Amino acid sequence: MLTMLWLVLKQLRSKDPQKRRLAAERLAAEPDVRALEGLAKAAQDKEIPVRVAALGAIGALETEVKLDVLLRALNDPEPEVRQAAVSQLKDTATERVQSALADALRDSDAGVRGRAARLLESSPWHPNSNEDEMWLAIARGKFAQAATYGSIAIKPLESVYQGGPYHSQVTAIEALGSIPDERVFRLLARALKSPDHTVCMAAVFALMNSGAKGAEAEIAPLLKHKDHRIRMAAVDALARLEMQPHADVIRSLLRDPTWDVRSAAAAALAKIRDVPTVDALVSALQDQNGDVRAAAAMSLGRIGDERSIGPLALALKDGDSTVRKMAAGALPQIDTDWAQTEAARNTAPELRTAMTSSDWFVRRAAGLALEQMGEKGKVTETVATEIATPARRRQHAMVSLFEEMLRDADADLRLAAAESLGRIGDDRARSSLMSAMKDGDEAVRLAANEALTQLHVE
Repeated sequence: MLTMLWLVLKQLRSKDPQKRRLAAERLAAEPDVRALEGLAKAAQDKEIPVRVAALGAIGALETEVKLDVLLRALNDPEPEVRQAAVSQLKDTATERVQSALADALRDSDAGVRGRAARLLESSPWHPNSNEDEMWLAIARGKFAQAATYGSIAIKPLESVYQGGPYHSQVTAIEALGSIPDERVFRLLARALKSPDHTVCMAAVFALMNSGAKGAEAEIAPLLKHKDHRIRMAAVDALARLEMQPHADVIRSLLRDPTWDVRSAAAAALAKIRDVPTVDALVSALQDQNGDVRAAAAMSLGRIGDERSIGPLALALKDGDSTVRKMAAGALPQIDTDWAQTEAARNTAPELRTAMTSSDWFVRRAAGLALEQMGEKGKVTETVATEIATPARRRQHAMVSLFEEMLRDADADLRLAAAESLGRIGDDRARSSLMSAMKDGDEAVRLAANEALTQLHVE
């Protein structure tokens, strides 16, 4: 055994770093306290893998003397070596080890901090101060909790931002935004210049949430940033801060080449109630992207300018269901009796044209809009004079639309129409349902027959 140990220790002094590492790993597998001196020298080897392997072997030894070597290794310039040293400090019941691990919570490397925190949490150790508690929170990755300790967390969180892993940098910036301190403002302003778009965006929202005076001025130049994600973040942030000084630039973003920037701009402009903004949003109702059109419709409703009634009425026949929904919600915000305005009535010819659309939902939306305008006679069959109540007029409009659906090329729509007419139970649908009895689709014929039965037609 002594001869074998001598050979391994000799290999530990080899000129070949690979052999030195393998020797240390062998000593870790077969611990022998007599190897401590050689391993202590190997723990200072110029090669990182050798130092790491040596610390693993030292940790396996059953001797208190090893603690001196492990504690010295906590000052190694390489994080990987410091991590290995912390991992070997397993006797956490001793005050000396606890003190060393508490110091390791302040290490510049997240891996070292995390390992130290895990060991301390399984030991009798308790934080002795707010600073200890703050560092423990940072070591565990709970940056928002660390920020609750105020200004003492600025430097630690800044060190995480500057040297931590990618995801930690972002969450550290977010946490910094909750600390009301001028130093944080300056740090976040610098982070806006980060080449990483996620870090920059995190800084944008941290500045926005900080409530710091001057945040708007720092964020505004990003409206012209080359990265569309940062332009969008800047729009969203300014929408919560101060929009008016930057209205021209934000309106110009309605022509941005990227749809999500245009959509963000359209939504943000709801806070600017002037003629140029209304005109720009009305133009955006023609955008090629449905999300942009929907955002424009929503903002026009919030602005409440009567000049947008006509364009919004036309948006009721938009091919995108979300746009139609937003337009329908926006119009009553502008005028509860919008359908009777001259601007709305002027759109009737175009809405009637939409009744020939191949999209049933567009036809339905256009028909309902015309019904609200009192144009029902031009859309469907003449309404009998006894139909006086709004509820009966709406039912008549629905019957007429379902009757039209019975002639649609889509068999599924014809089936749905037949079933709906049966549920409505209006005798005026009898003729259309009788025609549907000759439909080429058996399911439609059966549904029409069932509907006629509900109308008591044999």
